[in-house]
Amino acid sequence: MRFGLIVCAALLSTVAAAETSEELKLALQSLRPLEQQRIEKALGPVDSLPLYRVDLKWLPKTRTATGTMSLTIIAKTDLREVNLRVPPNANLEDAVLLSEAKVNGAPVPLSRPEPSLYRVKLGEVAPAGSAVRVEVKIKARVPKAPDIKLALDGAQSQKGGDYGAFSAADEVACLAGIVPSMAPIIDGVQEAAPSGIGDLGTFDPSNWIVGVSVPNGYSVVAPGIRLGDMPEGDGTTRFTYALAGARELPILVTHGYEVKTTQVGDITIESHYEKRDEASGKDALEIAASALNDLNTKLGPYPFKTFRVVEARLGSGAGGMEFPGLITISAMLYRGAVNPLSVIGMGGQNGDLISALMGSQMQSLMSDTLEFTIDHEVAHQYFAMLVGNDPIAAPVVDEPLTQHVALLLREWHHGAEAADQMRSAQLKAAYQMFRLMGGADMKANRSTAEFGSNIEYAALIYGKAPLLFDAQRNVVGDAAWMKVLKTYVAENRYRWAGPKTLTQLAMRLNPTRAAALENLRRHWWEEAKGDEDIAGADMASILTGGASGQAGGLQGIDPKVLNEYIKAMQALTGELQE
Repeated sequence: MRFGLIVCAALLSTVAAAETSEELKLALQSLRPLEQQRIEKALGPVDSLPLYRVDLKWLPKTRTATGTMSLTIIAKTDLREVNLRVPPNANLEDAVLLSEAKVNGAPVPLSRPEPSLYRVKLGEVAPAGSAVRVEVKIKARVPKAPDIKLALDGAQSQKGGDYGAFSAADEVACLAGIVPSMAPIIDGVQEAAPSGIGDLGTFDPSNWIVGVSVPNGYSVVAPGIRLGDMPEGDGTTRFTYALAGARELPILVTHGYEVKTTQVGDITIESHYEKRDEASGKDALEIAASALNDLNTKLGPYPFKTFRVVEARLGSGAGGMEFPGLITISAMLYRGAVNPLSVIGMGGQNGDLISALMGSQMQSLMSDTLEFTIDHEVAHQYFAMLVGNDPIAAPVVDEPLTQHVALLLREWHHGAEAADQMRSAQLKAAYQMFRLMGGADMKANRSTAEFGSNIEYAALIYGKAPLLFDAQRNVVGDAAWMKVLKTYVAENRYRWAGPKTLTQLAMRLNPTRAAALENLRRHWWEEAKGDEDIAGADMASILTGGASGQAGGLQGIDPKVLNEYIKAMQALTGELQE
């Protein structure tokens, strides 16, 4: 019997290789030179990675999508079932519905043990090494995106959400998570569902072929190689993308967008934006190109031939979201960098007064925040996209490190003083204002489900936790620290990292400082000593001039308007990176 299974596995693998070889060639076109070798060094042959084939049709008038997903898996162990995660369902009931499951062409049972998890039962056990092809039909309902002036509202909420990752407006539809993907097993544990706070999850590196049909006049934006667009004769156009070695593939549909491109060596960088936001769209292109150029040099090769920045309608105070080869940046930031007060809805006499007193400072803040947010999301190409981690069980692994690297980019581009000012405005202020609002300091190394609110998550994960790396950098010195970061990427590329991985590497490379490095990790991530390390501040007192005892600041303004301004500042400085 075992002999028969081995023969069966060999035959199935041969069939799978013949079936996927041409599609795999297309996906591999997305990679820069030598990247296939790096993937295979970490994961084995590229044709052993999961291959997703996706065919969707988007109907903007009804905000619905329908289609199919076919997934070919080479079983690593004897396989009895396949668990497919659909992240939007964790926050939006029945946002993505799957039906008519098949395995190797034969209908099989499909169950739903969790709102965002579908389970496909195989008809027979698939032995290790055999190929399994899972097919499902997809039907999605996409909620309306929030009005841009309301984009900050959710930042003050205790409730969770997906930050607009799965939402649609007339000009842009964000369909992140619409493709059902295999729930990864990380350190022997299946990744949990999104908790409503933090990221939506991530997956094993895979290969992707995605085709999306949209009405004429609309465009589809996704990461990877754009294989072309073809009119279909029914008033629609089909866009096709291919991508290799990526942990997920987001889909965006745009209408009336402009596109600008530039080159960083052999990498093509694109900026997609609304025509009215041309100035910010061009700025975004330059910022992303500069950041990617530096990280490609200092941290190791960026994997793909393309990188895309897309203006999107995000909510809940999120400034951006990261995906392999593509990032989305909030329209709020694009508009705010030009006219910040209109974004938060301040007008009339009080608005004029605020504009006169704080307008230039706030515009500078918004412009700097746009740059810092893009730097943060570009850094995610390395941390979470290349070096994987469980963003639900251990968000402390990637988010604080991307904050730290964004500060390094700020330092390289604008100097140490500018980086320190950003550290105070974006990191320390998030923690300080959380404490002013009555929040309690706690350890940072927790799952997303253990955080009580978006504000707490922002204060501890984006605010306090990144300061560990400043402390560790000071212990080993600048040159040694950059060696740690570059080695971390090289050794863990396409693999999974945990909360101790980086510190343990730093200890190995700097053995005489090992005890100090581990003590710092425990201090910043496992203990509640933020008040000892981050000086307190009274935001309302500072804004009204009370901190110095002098008249001025925003004194004389309607208290209701002042309160709204403070809330906006809290959101802008506390929750703009996601």
